[in-house]
Amino acid sequence: MLQLQRPGEMHAVWVFWEGVDRTFAGWYVNLQEPFRRSRLGIDTQDLELDIVITADGSWKYKDDEQLEEWIERGRWTRTEIAAIRAEGHRIAEQLEGRRRWWQDEWIDWEPNPSWPQPTLSATWDRL
Repeated sequence: MLQLQRPGEMHAVWVFWEGVDRTFAGWYVNLQEPFRRSRLGIDTQDLELDIVITADGSWKYKDDEQLEEWIERGRWTRTEIAAIRAEGHRIAEQLEGRRRWWQDEWIDWEPNPSWPQPTLSATWDRL
């Protein structure tokens, strides 16, 4: 998986591949709070609603039915849920109009094999 994010946006676009031959599996739009830089790296908050885009370009919402439950449990207010759904609707309109900010060239991206495997320090979760 590769995550593409732009500062200030309420979503990230993930590129997925399957198998050792890295067959393109599709795009995933993860609705989330805009990322924030921190001492440890980058922080964000998942907003539950997602959009799955298959390799043929068709798309569907994922987890929309779970948003109401989060209101009842106190995670978000109705106003916050409305903002999350509005962002999902905005992206869906772009998809319907065949407008995307990301390019198909990312399908062919591969990590540089010389890059070291990242590791977390033993105290990664402590500020």
